[in-house]
Amino acid sequence: MSIVNEELPIATGHARSKTRDEDNLKLEPVRGTVLIVEDDPAHRELLVELLTTWGYAPLPVGSAEEAEFAVRNKRMDAAIVDVFLPGRSGTNLMARLREKFPQAVLIGVSAMSDASMARKCKGLGADLFIGKPLSPEKLAQALQSRHTSWH
Repeated sequence: MSIVNEELPIATGHARSKTRDEDNLKLEPVRGTVLIVEDDPAHRELLVELLTTWGYAPLPVGSAEEAEFAVRNKRMDAAIVDVFLPGRSGTNLMARLREKFPQAVLIGVSAMSDASMARKCKGLGADLFIGKPLSPEKLAQALQSRHTSWH
C-alpha cells in the first residue's frame, strides 16, 4: 500500500472545501475546539465521533481535574460537561470554565434531568442543560447557540 503525498492549497480570506475524486474525501475547516468532560468512556467516545463528524475538534477527558489541565494553555470554544463526575463535580467545573472562557458555549448534561438541575447548571454559568440520553439534534443546536443572557 502506498501513501499518496499531495499538497493542499491554503485557504485565504474565507474557508474553502475541496473534494478529491478518487476517494470522495471532503476537507473542511474545523469549527472549533469542544471540551468533552464525561466519565463514561463509551459515552465520551460516542461524543468524540459525533463532534468529529460535525467538523469540531474534540478534547475528551474523564474528570474535572483532567479538564482543567487539558485547557490550561489552550483555547476552548465550547464544553459539554457531565454534571456528576468522580472527584470534583461538573457543576463546579462549569463555574471555573465560565470564568476562564466567558465567550464559550457551556453545556451541562446529566441523566438526572429535571428543572432544578437545569436551573443549577445555568446559575453556575452553563448556557444550556440537556438531559441524557443526548439527542444529536439538541446537541447540534446547543453548540451553535450563544445564550449569553445567563451570565
